[in-house]
Amino acid sequence: MLALDLLHSVGSLFSVLPNPTPEQPPGTEAVGTVLNWISWFVIILGVAGFLASAGYLAFASFTGREINGIKGLVIAIIVCILATAAGTIIAVFV
Repeated sequence: MLALDLLHSVGSLFSVLPNPTPEQPPGTEAVGTVLNWISWFVIILGVAGFLASAGYLAFASFTGREINGIKGLVIAIIVCILATAAGTIIAVFV
C-alpha cells in the first residue's frame, strides 16, 4: 500500500510541473536561414560523395578494391540521411 501511495504522489508531482514550449528569441531569424543553407550544402556534398563513390566503385571493380567504393557509398548514404533527418532528431531531444 505504501508503494502505491508513493507512486501516486510522484504522479501528482509530474502533473504540476510546467511544460515550456521553445520560442525563438527576437532577432535570430538569420540563424535559421544559415542553418538551412548549411543543411542544403551538406546534402549536396552527400550526393556528390555518393556519385564519386559510385564512380570509384565502377573503376575499382577492375582492380579488386570494391570495398573502398562500397564504404564510400554507405558513408554518403548515412550523411544524406542524417542531414535530412537532423531537424527531426533534434526535435526529439529538445
